[in-house]
Amino acid sequence: MTNYPDMVTHMGGVPLGMEALQPQNVEWVYSSTTAAPYVQMRKTHDPLSLHATHALAHTATTSARNDVVFTTPETHTLAAALTWSNSNTHLIGMHSGSPWSNNCKILQTGSTAQSPAVTISGSDNYISRIHFQMDGTSGDQHILVSNTGSGNHYENCWFEGPTNATQADDTAVETVQVDGGGNYFKSCMFGTTACPSNGAAVLGFTGSAYRSTFQDCVFYQTIDGTSAVLIDVSAAYDISGAQFFKNCIFSGYYTNQADRANEMIRTDGISARTGALIFDPNCFLIGYDAWSDESQESIYCAHPLTAAHDGDYGGIVDPIGGTLP
Repeated sequence: MTNYPDMVTHMGGVPLGMEALQPQNVEWVYSSTTAAPYVQMRKTHDPLSLHATHALAHTATTSARNDVVFTTPETHTLAAALTWSNSNTHLIGMHSGSPWSNNCKILQTGSTAQSPAVTISGSDNYISRIHFQMDGTSGDQHILVSNTGSGNHYENCWFEGPTNATQADDTAVETVQVDGGGNYFKSCMFGTTACPSNGAAVLGFTGSAYRSTFQDCVFYQTIDGTSAVLIDVSAAYDISGAQFFKNCIFSGYYTNQADRANEMIRTDGISARTGALIFDPNCFLIGYDAWSDESQESIYCAHPLTAAHDGDYGGIVDPIGGTLP
């Protein structure tokens, strides 16, 4: 019986795979051959397990085998769009559990669009401690991460973008777009303050998206116009089932009162879908006039806190009747 290093089965906070199916293969992705991680790994690892790109590491894995790909704490710039098509093939960053860390970064940059820059089409993958960043200049760059598989688990990840002014005002932009069923985001960050937004969303749904769960996540942006939104479930990005938000914060920061966003969620075309987006009582938003631009048929939020803004009350509803100052 083969014994695997503790960090292979436990790095990232939870064991990878079932007890009866331990990780079968471990690959490592580095960026610089002169940086400390690579220098050390050359001494202790099989050179065939060291890869200069995530695409090469993915090629070295086998779907459904519980293979693990570790990413060194460096910036890994995408030379081409990356597709993670294997299932039960896990991607883990080698740094602390803080989702705000700038280490272990997978970066989309340059003037040529990679849209989506990263596609997770495999299922049942564990992706942890990775900083995905959209930093290109192309007006055709609309999606940073597209999840089309099912049952994927993201934890302590940061999905940052858009960081380009053209993209930030483009209503076709979604930093993360979710398809498939049963995907789970735990303690993740969505958004950026690098560039003010007036149209781009940090999260969207499309196709057969259903039963996604977001728990302990933060969604945020800097706002410079009333058309800014955080979530897009408009007609162009439809959904086929409910999405669940548990203990999440939605924050829009603006410096000019006139720039406060009209709503947090763009819902054109799904107003008749009862319970499309469900927010538990521990979710709240600030910096937006309303949850959505449609009737509440499609949105259900059990929290009494409304979108408070400068000079106004917090919107805490007194159950007896009336509003507390």
